[in-house]
Amino acid sequence: MVHVAVTRDAQEILELDVCGHAGQAPHGEDLVCAGVSSIMVGMLNAIDQLANETCELSMVEGHIHIRSKEGDARAQLLLAATLISLQTLEGSYSGYIQITVQEV
Repeated sequence: MVHVAVTRDAQEILELDVCGHAGQAPHGEDLVCAGVSSIMVGMLNAIDQLANETCELSMVEGHIHIRSKEGDARAQLLLAATLISLQTLEGSYSGYIQITVQEV
């Protein structure tokens, strides 16, 4: 299962952590993993090109971690759009992706 952990305060997404593999289909045929990977790599590229230095980014096999620096509207818009995309995927494949949101 893909686990997405979101840490937020009332107004901002502070962290987004994605790890695991969906296991929806054999390696190379897993649509859920492909979807999550596409969403997250697109997000990393968007932050790099549109909001550089607004977030700390980390990506290793099967794990992506994003920590936002407070107060940047560009980063917050990108993070919110990413969360919506992941939630849409979770709506169709809830047995393979789980999103938890923690308010701090």
